[in-house]
Amino acid sequence: MEVYILDSLYRRSGIIDRFESLIWTERLSSIGDFELVLHSTPGNRLLFVPGITLGMNETYRVMTVETVEDSTNEDGLQTLTVKGRSLEKILDERLARDNLSNLTLESKWAITDIPTEIARKIFHDICILGQLHAGDIIPLVDEGSTIFPANNVPEPSEIVTYEFEPASVYTAVKNIADQYAFGFRLIRNLDAGQLYFDVYTGSDRTSQQTILPAVIFSQELDNLQNTKSLSSNALYRNAAYVISPVGNSVVYPLDVDPAVAGFQRRVLFIKADDITEADTGINAAQRIQRGKEELAKYRNLFAFDGEINQNSQYKYGIDYQLGDLVELRDADGGNNNMQVTEQIFVSDSQGDRSYPTLALNFYIGAGTWLAWDFSNQAWADFGPTEYWEDQP
Repeated sequence: MEVYILDSLYRRSGIIDRFESLIWTERLSSIGDFELVLHSTPGNRLLFVPGITLGMNETYRVMTVETVEDSTNEDGLQTLTVKGRSLEKILDERLARDNLSNLTLESKWAITDIPTEIARKIFHDICILGQLHAGDIIPLVDEGSTIFPANNVPEPSEIVTYEFEPASVYTAVKNIADQYAFGFRLIRNLDAGQLYFDVYTGSDRTSQQTILPAVIFSQELDNLQNTKSLSSNALYRNAAYVISPVGNSVVYPLDVDPAVAGFQRRVLFIKADDITEADTGINAAQRIQRGKEELAKYRNLFAFDGEINQNSQYKYGIDYQLGDLVELRDADGGNNNMQVTEQIFVSDSQGDRSYPTLALNFYIGAGTWLAWDFSNQAWADFGPTEYWEDQP
């Protein structure tokens, strides 16, 4: 792996060809980070100061140096440990508001659109237009990107009203991105002196589609090693009671039968004192949206880490990207469609290697919702509740 020092236009101005170790992590909808360990020499101490930016040959992401630690161990070996976060951290340093006239907790910014366009608008208004202050504008940034192939996972088509209290641009965008499983990134256009802000949904690379070559990870295919998986339903909830001063709603996730009962019913209580709209249609829609947003935080968890063999046929950035859906086959014959949520690069005395973190998209098996025939179903909204109903 090659690490580059970048200039003020994010162009390569130097190469770091000697270091002890590097851990470089980039994420779908979170700030990435890195740790670089080098010998502490006068040249390195002069070069690595907080604020400089770094690039790497296997990615378009940019990291910013934030912390530099100079230490000496018991053997007298002096090392320099350099740490920082990806360029998306600047979004955590911008306020997301439609105006500055009222910043009380009761004041909210409400945007109605599809979720991906809401994320784009928040960034555009604050970081491109400088809606709150001209100083908030991020220089050298274009919106959208042609660096990566077009995504084939459709953007969510549901029009929602996203209301949020004063928060950073990062928090506002991340919350809706996590709810609807899309990503966002600030990337450099190699040495063109240009940055892109990109909202993306990824591509389907599972065996259930025929548009792109399938990406299948399996120990049997000899392309995974040192695997670790985690599954948990400790926080899972499948019904939300949304209580507001102007009415109540019961909301269910799309994959849950509203008839769920007994030990299978796991209720989340949401006190929505801020929903006070007099119009019954509007306040019902607000409660339903609030229920969906909160239930998205209480899903079943299934996560997987695995190190890709260096002779794997799949290479990050070529065969798959962050946000893509790939297939994971376990030793029991089950197939999981997983979303790539993180990519980690490691370089140390053992060599160079990289591996993804995968999060469950859905499980293919008898009785799971993927096997449910939706061809004669429609989404029904009858005021306080929503559910699937049969259509003639």
